[in-house]
Amino acid sequence: MNLRIVHIAGQRAGTFQLFERDVVRLGRSPDNDVVFDANHDREASGHHAELRREGGAWYVLDLGSRNGTYANGQRIQQRYPLAPGTEVSFGAKGPRIRIELVPAAAPPPMPPMPMPMPEMAPVAAPPRVQIAQAVQPAPPAGARVGQRTIAMMISQAVAAASGRQKFGRTAELNAIVEEKVTAATASQRRTAYALGGLLVVALLALGGLIFWSTRSQDEIQHLREELAQMPPEDPRRKEIEGRLGNLHPSNASFGRNLYDRSKKGIFMLASKGEGFCTAFAVRPSMLATSAHCIQEAKAKGSVVALENEGRGQARFDVIEMRTHPGYRPTDQESITPDVGVVTIRGRSTVVLEIATKQELSAMGAGDDVYLIGFPGRLMDATNPAATFLAAHIGRVTGASGRPAAYQDAWLVQHDAATTRGSNGSPVWSGQGKVIAVNSGGYLEEGEEKIAGRKTEVVKASPYKFGMRIDLVEALLK
Repeated sequence: MNLRIVHIAGQRAGTFQLFERDVVRLGRSPDNDVVFDANHDREASGHHAELRREGGAWYVLDLGSRNGTYANGQRIQQRYPLAPGTEVSFGAKGPRIRIELVPAAAPPPMPPMPMPMPEMAPVAAPPRVQIAQAVQPAPPAGARVGQRTIAMMISQAVAAASGRQKFGRTAELNAIVEEKVTAATASQRRTAYALGGLLVVALLALGGLIFWSTRSQDEIQHLREELAQMPPEDPRRKEIEGRLGNLHPSNASFGRNLYDRSKKGIFMLASKGEGFCTAFAVRPSMLATSAHCIQEAKAKGSVVALENEGRGQARFDVIEMRTHPGYRPTDQESITPDVGVVTIRGRSTVVLEIATKQELSAMGAGDDVYLIGFPGRLMDATNPAATFLAAHIGRVTGASGRPAAYQDAWLVQHDAATTRGSNGSPVWSGQGKVIAVNSGGYLEEGEEKIAGRKTEVVKASPYKFGMRIDLVEALLK
């Protein structure tokens, strides 16, 4: 029995592959038999797993992957026997395949033996006829010629040879034909060789790019883990952060993919037909947002959650609201955990993926981040349409703005151009996982001349901040 792999989730979903071998390797590295997409299928490791035939039975073996291998939803330890229809996932939310066993192809039938032909009486050769025709000169070497021209040249060569020698002398005839055709097709051969060489160079460059991308992803993960274990004052942090900046791969389609897969998990909080904040699904019936958005919702009374791009029809009643126990709305001098959750009547189509503690501890200054929310002036409760923003982390600090140990470093400063309605929106990492809840921005004081007089003014700072997403865990238990 041969192995057919049907891709049912991931970048290759909807395709299948057939293998006639005993070992099939799977992962993101280009030297695997089944190669997952290096950017889209990030749950899979470079060399993730093997499918192996032993004694007529097939098994899946995990190769020490980072996110584990799952068979029919259950994480395997080392190996797992496969049956037709078994679904195997590479990471809990990574690419998924279905195993099918198909019979080996039957060998092709033998061709029929040719029937013996009866012997024929020899036929006298027809008399030679001298055919007179104008001799077409051969085109210069390098000129492009077509089939009709080559046929004419061969005909002329045959006529020339037949006029000088008998037909029994075929060697000279062959030499003349070969000379004519070689001269006429020299340019085409050189062009074909050049195109073949360019194709080989392009394939080698593509293979090198795939290899570099896969290797850089693994190195980025390793450096992030190393950085997470260093204390804030360690002098090696700057060196590692610099290496991370050089290694980070560009991906022009990452933002679009992130928006498309997350858009149905983003909601506008609205009351009496007007939106005022953003929220996002962390459980099917629970949305995370900012605590001060919940304070505003409680003051408004009846509140609904409107699904992004749901044309105002996909709406859910908010039936419960809670804020973080450490949030102090009356404390104007300190920043406190500004997160909360609302419970809706119904279920969200999409639940956003939350970063792990290890991934949260690895984030730092300069990292790419992305936000999707509803800027205040663009809010339309009749047709909610969120805005995508790309930014960078400025600092990760404690509430005081100073470097702190991981458990206290939950303030994530960023430079996204958010406004009031974007409060409560998710903040994603470059790996496409939620790392923070957008909360607001700083206020800056300064002097400005108004009507010729110096006046103290307070205005919004371009630097905004979010609350690390694991603060929400206190409200999910």
